[in-house]
Amino acid sequence: MLISGVLILYFMTCIGFIGYLFTRNRQIVIAARILFILSVTAHLVFTIALSVKIHHLPVSSPPQAVNMMVLLASVVFTFLIWKKLTTVLAAFFLPVATFSLGFIAPSVGHNPGLFVESSKYWYPLHTLSVITGEAFFIVAFITSVVYLIHERVIKRGAIHNIASSLPPLAVLDRILYTCLSSGFIAITIGMMLGALWASSLDLEYAHIAPKILSGILTWFVFAFSVHQRFAIGWRGRRTAVITVIGFLVMIIGFISINLAYPHAHGIGLIP
Repeated sequence: MLISGVLILYFMTCIGFIGYLFTRNRQIVIAARILFILSVTAHLVFTIALSVKIHHLPVSSPPQAVNMMVLLASVVFTFLIWKKLTTVLAAFFLPVATFSLGFIAPSVGHNPGLFVESSKYWYPLHTLSVITGEAFFIVAFITSVVYLIHERVIKRGAIHNIASSLPPLAVLDRILYTCLSSGFIAITIGMMLGALWASSLDLEYAHIAPKILSGILTWFVFAFSVHQRFAIGWRGRRTAVITVIGFLVMIIGFISINLAYPHAHGIGLIP
């Protein structure tokens, strides 16, 4: 199965970047970068093949949404791994990506179908926009974790080889702001497209209230972080802490909504 090959590549790449984090060996990072490109390419091929198999964009189930989220986040990291200052961020991202893909691998190929013809336009656009925003949130979360680790090491005066290989705080703060801003735009567009999707089906908003609430919570975290930076000048630690909390809220909301209300925003909503 193609997803198994993707998982193996992600795992090997994960080992490579973790090895580079501890050794700073040039040969290891070159091999890890090549493996990363192969991993993302294989992941993209798998997603395209899945799309062809089910005859629509594979975003119509939670496992497919997670798969797309990891793929888009990996694309963002593809740009970061080529810069010397940000290469090691992959060592923190890849364990999360590999675990997530391994968790959803058994069910990602299942096709729940799209319930009505009109949803084939607004639903994929809405879902892909939201997933793109959440992918930026993943990058922001990883960046925030590294920021907090690096800041703590600096404050404790325990600088050593591993800590010195972490990106400067100013660079991490810039990446964090870029991801939050981009994610905010994507989530906002996704919410507007979601309203068009619901209108195209004449849905009662009470039927999708749980999913709306989850989306609003995620959007609020983005909006609050961006607003505080512009209005008050929050940077660094405060934004990182908010992002970590917001990411946990997003994950809890994603899991609980899909467990408690499996048809709140997707297949089976329309009788």
